[in-house]
Amino acid sequence: MRVMEWVLLVLSFAMLGGLLILPLRSRMQVRLSLIAALIAVIMSVIQVWMEGYRWQMIPAYAVALLLIVRVIVMKSRGSERYIGQHRSRLRIIMNMVLFMFYLGVATALPILLPVFSFAAPSGPYAVGTSTYYWVDENRSETYTADPADNRQLMVQLWYPAELEGDGRDKSAPYIEHLEEIAQGLQDSLNMPRVMFSQLSEIETHAYRDAKVSSAEKKYPVLLFSHGLTGFRNQNTFQAEELASQGYIVAGIDHAYGAAAVVYPGGETAKLQLPEDSGFAAYEATMKIWVEDASFVLDKLERLAASGKPAEDVASRLDLEQIGMYGHSFGGATAAQMLMQDSRIKAALNMDGTLYGPDIPEQGLGKPYLQMNGEQSIDKAAFDTTLDEAVRVSGRTRDSFEQFWQESAQRREHAIAGGGYSLVLANTDHMSFTDFYLFSPLLPPKGAAAERIQEEINRLSLAFFDQTLKQSAERTVVELAEELSGVTLEQGK
Repeated sequence: MRVMEWVLLVLSFAMLGGLLILPLRSRMQVRLSLIAALIAVIMSVIQVWMEGYRWQMIPAYAVALLLIVRVIVMKSRGSERYIGQHRSRLRIIMNMVLFMFYLGVATALPILLPVFSFAAPSGPYAVGTSTYYWVDENRSETYTADPADNRQLMVQLWYPAELEGDGRDKSAPYIEHLEEIAQGLQDSLNMPRVMFSQLSEIETHAYRDAKVSSAEKKYPVLLFSHGLTGFRNQNTFQAEELASQGYIVAGIDHAYGAAAVVYPGGETAKLQLPEDSGFAAYEATMKIWVEDASFVLDKLERLAASGKPAEDVASRLDLEQIGMYGHSFGGATAAQMLMQDSRIKAALNMDGTLYGPDIPEQGLGKPYLQMNGEQSIDKAAFDTTLDEAVRVSGRTRDSFEQFWQESAQRREHAIAGGGYSLVLANTDHMSFTDFYLFSPLLPPKGAAAERIQEEINRLSLAFFDQTLKQSAERTVVELAEELSGVTLEQGK
C-alpha cells in the first residue's frame, strides 16, 4: 500500500472506531463526529489527489460517508437524545464485530491488490524507454484471414539515459493499453481482470524518450522475448536493471502469442494458441517467433545505419555484441536464436521448455544459461499433478511422460559443451516475471518476489557481462556459489 493510503485508513478507522464504541455523554461528541467526518473527507481528497483513485480503496473512502450520515442522523433526531446515552454491552460488542469486519475488508483489498513499486535499478545510468511499431513487408500474417496482411510488431527499448533534470522527463507507464492486456490475461489465465486493474497506477523507473547516455560510444544489445500469453513489459524488473547497467534491451511483443498487442491505429491482435500441445504442435509458432526476433535485429541494424543524432538511442547500438533472453516460450526462442542467427552471441533461457528444432547433442556452441524454477523441473511435483492433467486435457499419461523425458533430454543437450543449468529454490514458472508482484497471494510459499527478482537480476547481469562485455565482477559460477538456494551445473 502507498503512504497516503495507509494514512487515510488509519485515521478514518481510528475515528470511526472511537465514535462507534465510546459512549456519547455530551454535545461535544456530536461536534467530534462532524469534525471526524470533515477530516475523513479531506484525507480522502488528499489521497486521491496525490496518489490517484482506485476501486480497492472504496471501503476507506466510504468511512467519510458513514461519518457524514451519522452526523445527519444525530442532527435530524436532535443531539439531546444522545447526551448521556450509554450503550449496552451487547450493542458495543456487535458494533465492535461489525467494525473489525469492515476494517478487515477495507485493509485487505489494497494489500492483496497493491500498487507496488519496482526495486530501483542499481546501475549507474538512468533508464530511458521508447516504443516502435514495425511492419515486416516480407512476411504475411498467418493469423489473419486477409492474405494481404503483413506481420506487425510492437517493440519497446529500454536503454541507458541522461535526464534533463528540469522536469521535462516523464516517467513511462508500466503497461500501455492495460484494458486489452487485462482482458487477454483473463481469457488465458482464467483470472478475473479486476486482479490487474491496479496496474494502471504502477510507476516505472524508465523515462519516455529520454536522451541516450553519452557515457559510452556503444552499448551491447539484448533482445527480450516474453512467454506465451505474456507481453513485452512482463519482465520490467529485469529490463530496467539491465538498462541501468549499460545495455540496450529490445522487448518484442509477439503478436497473437501475447496476451494482447495494440497497434497505433487501435487494432488489437488477440491471443491465438495452437489447439494441440507438444513439441510438434508448436513448431510453426517457434518459426514465427524466431523470424520476429531476426526481423527486429534487421530493423535495429537499419536504425543504427540511419545517421540518427547522438542523443538518439539508435546511435549507440553495439550490434557486434548482441545477446538474447526470454521467459518460457520466449526463453526457448532465445535458445533457437542462439542456434540459428549468428548475430546472437549469448542466450539466457528462463524456465522455457526447449520447443523448436532439436538441439545437437554437443550443445549450442555458444554461451548459454538455462534458469529453472525448482518446482518446474521437480519430477515428484510433476507426478502429483499428472492425474489431473490427464483428466482435464484428454491426453494419455504416456504422452505426458514422453513430453517430460524429452524436455529433460533437450535441457541436457542445450548445456552440453560448457553451458550452464541453474535452479533457484522455492520458485516456479512465473517467478521469473513481474507477475508475483501483482499480489502477495500469488508467489510460492517461502519465495519473496523481490528477493527472487534481485537474484535473477544479479545472475543475468553476471552472465551477460561475462559473455558480451568480458568484464563481470563475478562469473556466474562464483555468484551462484555465493547465493543461497541456487544450484548450478555446467555441461560437459
